[in-house]
Amino acid sequence: MKFKPNQTRTYDGEGFKKRAACLCFKNEREEEVLLVSSSRHPDQWIVPGGGMEPEEEPCGAAVREVFEEVRDTDHCCQLYLKPIADAKKMVFYLHGIPRLIKLLQSDSEELERIAAGALRNVVFESSENKMEVKGVAPVMRLLRRSRNILTRRQLTGLLWNLSSHNLLKEHLSKEALEILTTSVLVPCSGLSEGENPKDGMLADPDTFYNATGCLRNISSAGPEGRKAMRQCENLIDSLVYYIRGTIADYKPDDKSTENCVCILHNLSYQVELPQKYASDLHESRLNLAPKTKTPGCFGSRSAKIIQRLEPKRPLLEKGSPSGVEWLWSAITVRMYLSIMARSICPYTQEAAIGALQNITAGNGLVSQAIAHTIVQRENGLLQAMKMLQEGGMVVKKTAVSLRCNISRYRELHAHIVKQLLPQLVVMLPNSDTSTDLPTEVTVSLCHILINLSQDETQHVRAIVNHGALPKIINICAEDNGFGPTRAGQAACILLHSMWSHSELHRAYRKIRPIPTQKADFVNSRTSKAVH
Repeated sequence: MKFKPNQTRTYDGEGFKKRAACLCFKNEREEEVLLVSSSRHPDQWIVPGGGMEPEEEPCGAAVREVFEEVRDTDHCCQLYLKPIADAKKMVFYLHGIPRLIKLLQSDSEELERIAAGALRNVVFESSENKMEVKGVAPVMRLLRRSRNILTRRQLTGLLWNLSSHNLLKEHLSKEALEILTTSVLVPCSGLSEGENPKDGMLADPDTFYNATGCLRNISSAGPEGRKAMRQCENLIDSLVYYIRGTIADYKPDDKSTENCVCILHNLSYQVELPQKYASDLHESRLNLAPKTKTPGCFGSRSAKIIQRLEPKRPLLEKGSPSGVEWLWSAITVRMYLSIMARSICPYTQEAAIGALQNITAGNGLVSQAIAHTIVQRENGLLQAMKMLQEGGMVVKKTAVSLRCNISRYRELHAHIVKQLLPQLVVMLPNSDTSTDLPTEVTVSLCHILINLSQDETQHVRAIVNHGALPKIINICAEDNGFGPTRAGQAACILLHSMWSHSELHRAYRKIRPIPTQKADFVNSRTSKAVH
C-alpha cells in the first residue's frame, strides 16, 4: 500500500508583517500610485495622498520616502485604509506586477527588499496574480546573488506562495531547485559547515523554513517534479542533515523539520530503485548463504532447521549514503523511527510513518530489507504500538498501512503477533460499539490478519484467543446493498483462511458466548470472496 503525497500548503510568513511594504506603479492616467502595507495594519492597504507626477520624483525615491514615513508613523493609515483584496486586484488590473519584478533588479538593496515583500503579499491567495508573475528567473537571480537576510526571507516567502499554485509547481521544479538548494538549503542546514565559512553568514531559520515550504509544495505535484528533486545534488542530503541535527538537539518539533520530513515522505512515493542497487542487494543476500555443504551431527534435517531459523535476508547498510540513496538507507529508517518516538507534531509523525510505508510498499529486495531493518534491527514495532495507542486517526491509519506492508514477510510474523496483535484486535470495529474507524483501516487490519493466518496455526490461535473472531464475523456480514463492503470482503477471505487450519475446528466451536461452526467460515459469501 502506498501513501499519496501531501496536500499543498501555503504560508505568508510572519517576517513580512513586521515591516511595511510598498507598491508603486502608474494608473490609466499615467499617475504614480502607491499602495502601502503597514506593520500596524498587516491586513489592510493604504493609498496615500492620491497621485504624483512622475517627473516630480523618481519611483524609487517615492517608495523609499513612503516606506520610511509609514515605518515611523501610521498617521496616514487613519485616512486611507483599503481592504487588501481590493489592493491585489488593483495591482493586477494596473499591471503593477511586471513593474515590481523589474524592481528586483534595482541598484538599491532596500528597494529590492521592498519589491520582493510586495510581490510576496500580492500573490498570496491570488491565483491571477501568481500567474501574472510569468516566470521566476528574476526572483532566482536575486536570490542567488543577494546576501541580505531580509531580502532572502521575502524572496523565499514569495516562492513558497507561488508554489501553492498547481500550474506553477512544474515550472518551479525546473527553474528553482538548483538555486534553492545551493543558496538556501546547503548553507542553512549546516551541510557545508566548515567547508565554506561564508555560507554561515547566509544561515537563517526563516529563510530555510520558507524554502522548505516551497519544496514541500513542489514535491506534492507529480512524478516529474519529484524525479527532478531526487536528482538535484545536495537537496536530499541537506534535508536529512537538518532533520538529524534537530533530533540530536532534542528539537524534533522545530517548524522546518515538519517540512523536511514531508518532503522526504513525498520523494519516497513510488521511488524506483536503480538496477545497480538491486544487484548489490542480491549479491549481499547470496553472500549470506552457507559456503559449504558439510552436514551437521543430525544430517540434512539439522541443515533444514538452521535454514528455517536463520532465513537469508538482504543487507541494507552503506556507511555514507548520498543523494537518492538516503531514501532507502538504514540510517534514514532509524531517523524516521526517532521522529516517531520524539515528535508530538501529528503532521511530522504522519510523514515519518508515511515515508516508511512508501519504501516498504514494493515487492523487491529493498522493501524486504527495510521491513527487516524496521522490525529486527531497530525494534520499530514498539514505535508502531505507540502510534496505534496515542496517535490521531490519520496517524493510526498510516501506521496500520505500514504494518500491513511489513506483515507480508513470514519471518516477521512472530514479532507482529507478540508485540502488535493485541492492539490490532482492539482496533477492529465491533457491532455493539460505535466507531468512526475508516473503511480502509478495517481493510488493512483484516489483511494483516490474513497474512498472519496463512501458515502458522499458532498465529491463528493467538488471533482467536485475543477475541478477534466475533468481530471478524460481524465485519464479514457488512453489506452495502450490492454485496459485501470492501471490509466485508476482506473479512470473508480471513474467515476462509482461518478455517483451513483443521486443528482449530474444535477450538472454534468452543468460542463464547456464541459458539461458531463451519457455516460461519465457509459459506457462499466467503467462497465468493475467495474465488
